[in-house]
Amino acid sequence: MKLTIQHNIPDSLAKDITVSFAKLFTSADYAGLRNLLSDGVYIVIYNRECKHGINSVLDYFEEWQNRTGDMFECEVRWSAQFTQPEIYFTSEKYKQAYILKIENSKIARILLTPRSFSKVGFSIDEVPYNIGFIDANAPKERTPLANHYFCPICGKDSEYLEWRTGIIFKDGLEWGKKTGLMVNASICQNCHVVCEVTPNRDERLCLAMTREQQMKADAGMTEQERAKYVDNTMGNKRPLTKSVLKSRTNELSKFGQSFHELLDKVVNGATTESVLAYLDKLSIKDGIMKLHVASAKTHDIGDESYFYIGDNENRDYKIYKHLKAEPSIEAAWQIYLLRHASTVMPVFWHGGYIVRIYVFDEASLNDYMPLECYDISGLSRSNLLLPEVTLSPDGRTANVYCTYWNDWKGLVRDHLQITFLKNGKVKLTEIEPLCLFEYNCGICF
Repeated sequence: MKLTIQHNIPDSLAKDITVSFAKLFTSADYAGLRNLLSDGVYIVIYNRECKHGINSVLDYFEEWQNRTGDMFECEVRWSAQFTQPEIYFTSEKYKQAYILKIENSKIARILLTPRSFSKVGFSIDEVPYNIGFIDANAPKERTPLANHYFCPICGKDSEYLEWRTGIIFKDGLEWGKKTGLMVNASICQNCHVVCEVTPNRDERLCLAMTREQQMKADAGMTEQERAKYVDNTMGNKRPLTKSVLKSRTNELSKFGQSFHELLDKVVNGATTESVLAYLDKLSIKDGIMKLHVASAKTHDIGDESYFYIGDNENRDYKIYKHLKAEPSIEAAWQIYLLRHASTVMPVFWHGGYIVRIYVFDEASLNDYMPLECYDISGLSRSNLLLPEVTLSPDGRTANVYCTYWNDWKGLVRDHLQITFLKNGKVKLTEIEPLCLFEYNCGICF
C-alpha cells in the first residue's frame, strides 16, 4: 500500500500522531499501532456499527487489510470539515477516510467514513456550514442517528447530538444547474457547531433547477424576497444568524497593518526610504530601492505596482537578492511583507488577479459574503488565521505563515521559508500554500 503525505499540513500533535498511524497501518505494524491507541479506543464504521477495545480495533484493521490487500493508496491530507489531518484511502472502487479523535496523546476514537457522499456534495474536504445556515435550510427535527460523525470539539457521539432534516442546494455537474438534496444535519448545541451534513438515504427527494428556472423564479420575487436567499437567487436561504469570530490579533498582525498603511502613503508620494526605515531589520546592500506604480499606460494586458533596483532600462524586481538581514522572527516577517507588497498596492486590469486582503484581525472575516454560510471557527481554534513565524533551533531557517483572501483562490494560508545565509544574504523558498476555503468569484478580466 503506497503512502503519501500532503506536505503543507500545519504542524501539530494531531499531524504527528496521524502520520505515525498511517505509516504503521500501511506497514501492518499492529504492535506499533497498539502503542498509539488508548485503552478505551473504539472505531465507528460510518452508518453501520461500532467496535470497542484495542483488540477489537486491531482485529478490524487486520481483517480490513487482508480483505483489500494492496489495492488501496493511502494519503495523509487536510480535512476542512474537522480542521485536522485525515487518512484517505482510495482504490478503483472506494474512497474512504479515517478521522482520529486524540486525547492525552493517544487515539481515543476512529471514524471510518466515505470521503464524499454524492457527486454534488457533501465531503469532509469542505468547510462546514454554520448553525444559522442549518436553522434556515434544514429546520425540521428528526431522531438522532448512531454511528455517524462525532462533534469535532468535545467529541460527543452522534446519537447524543441534535439532528435536523431539510433540503440544501448544491451546484450540480452541469453549468448553471442546482441540485437540491434532502439532507440530515447534526448540531452540537454545547459547542455551537454543525458536525455533519449528508444526504438523507431514507428520502429520495432530489430537486433540480436549471439556470432558466432560477431566472424565472428570481424574476417573480421582489428585491426584499430575493435578499432572503444566498447570492440573491432561488436556492439556499441566508443564515438566520452568523458564526461570528471575535476580534483577535497579534503583534505580527499589528506590524503588518501599519506597514500596509505606510505603503498607501508611499504610493501617494512619500519616499521609498520610509519603507526601509520602517523595516528596520533589513538593509539594501547595493543600489537604491525604487517604486513603480501600476498605470493604464502599459503595453501589456495589465499592470502591477512593485519595488525594484536599477533604472528604467534594467530593473531587478527580486528585491530579496539585494537584502541583508540578521536571523530573527522580526526580520523574517519584514522580508515577507516586502516580498508581497505588490498584492496591496495599485493594480490595473489583469493585474487585479494578485490582490490580497490579509487577515490581521480574525473579526474582519465576518464581513466576507462568500463565508456567510460557513463556520471557520475551527481555523481560529487551530491558530490558522493570524500570521506566525517560527525559527529553526539554529536560527538560520524561518517559516512564515500568513492567511489572506483572494477572490480567485479563496482563503489561503501562505508559507514562505527564509534561509539566513552567513554572509547576511537571504534565500527564499515558496512552499505550496494550504487552501483553507476554496472560492472563485468567476470574474474574468
